[in-house]
Amino acid sequence: MTHQNGHDREQKLLAYLRGELTGEEAKRLGEELAADEACAERLERLLLGEEGEQQPRELDALDEGGHSQLSEAKQRAIVRRGKWKNRLLSSVYAFAIPFVIGVVFLGVNGWVGSSMHDDLHRVAKDMVNFTQPGVSVGSSGSQVGLLYGSIQMELRERVGADIKNAGRFESTNVLWNVNAKPQWTNGVREQKLFFRYPLQSGQKPDADELAHWRTPAWTTLEKLPEGTVAQLAVSFADFLTYEQYYERISRYISSANQDTVWLAVDTGVEARHEDQKDGYLLLGPGEAWGFAEHELNYGAAPIQVNGEGSRRMAAFLGEMAYLVEQKSLARDMGQYLVSRSDPQVEERYRYLQEKGVRLYGAVLTGPTKELLKLKDEKSITAAFVGQIDWWNWDRPAASGTQHVW
Repeated sequence: MTHQNGHDREQKLLAYLRGELTGEEAKRLGEELAADEACAERLERLLLGEEGEQQPRELDALDEGGHSQLSEAKQRAIVRRGKWKNRLLSSVYAFAIPFVIGVVFLGVNGWVGSSMHDDLHRVAKDMVNFTQPGVSVGSSGSQVGLLYGSIQMELRERVGADIKNAGRFESTNVLWNVNAKPQWTNGVREQKLFFRYPLQSGQKPDADELAHWRTPAWTTLEKLPEGTVAQLAVSFADFLTYEQYYERISRYISSANQDTVWLAVDTGVEARHEDQKDGYLLLGPGEAWGFAEHELNYGAAPIQVNGEGSRRMAAFLGEMAYLVEQKSLARDMGQYLVSRSDPQVEERYRYLQEKGVRLYGAVLTGPTKELLKLKDEKSITAAFVGQIDWWNWDRPAASGTQHVW
């Protein structure tokens, strides 16, 4: 039945083209063409000669008896309709294909950005924490766009009881390609905090060398007035455990009058530094490796203020293991923070696993005259004063800072 209907429709179209239909029959066919897209397309193909070898015979029929051919106006209308249809389809393809490609790229980039966001943020935070003495990561924001994503994090450092803005750390990614760099306040990182790495642990420098690396800091602290706070970086002649470090510091300053904001750690890479000489090595930000104990994740259980050294070291090693897993991101993030292009995370982690976490320096902050008491600790081989501020050790009941950037 369907084949018969198709044959009848075909004969009716041919009769229409030959002008054999009555006015009423042509009107009904026009209504059918308006309602049936397939029938209208068939008529176009018959008229435009797109039906293979059968078409010449049909066109010959049109040539017999000029009075029976389709009018030129109707022919032009059908041809014009076909041309506009082709133009419309071309326009749809021209706009639809780029749109679909853009949506796909946006979706892929959004998925990549979302999946990478947590790792990017954590790796960036660790790399700042481990390579920049006294600097930590504060508030952050992120955005994901077509083919790219970005994260902006505040850099801050503590002077006394106040947190000061040190700049910001920005990372951008185009799919999996990551670029990151710090933007320091005033365009430069003031590298005042240095450490004397003990190439030969336990070897005490002679008196002149000791005075060279210690005396300027103590003189500065002596001249500063009462009512000021400061940062102080100290180095030791030998490697210490966490408990040994706090035992030495506590001989002179109580926990209430100082806060250790960063600890310098021996990772083995330091001993191979090209600038080592005469049994000592001076390391600055980006060269010394360590951690801010307040920035580590100890889980849900609280940790003692100056205790549980093994738990703190385990948290530090856990973050080092995580950086090894994310070594590609760590390399991309770290190349602008360390003096070499590769932070050598794997080498450092293997060394820490073998030797344990050994400390040789620290950054402290607190009242100036309290820090000056460390002058009597003979195992301190070097001391450097960092930022100084007016008294702020007594924390106010309410305070705040507003940043616009």
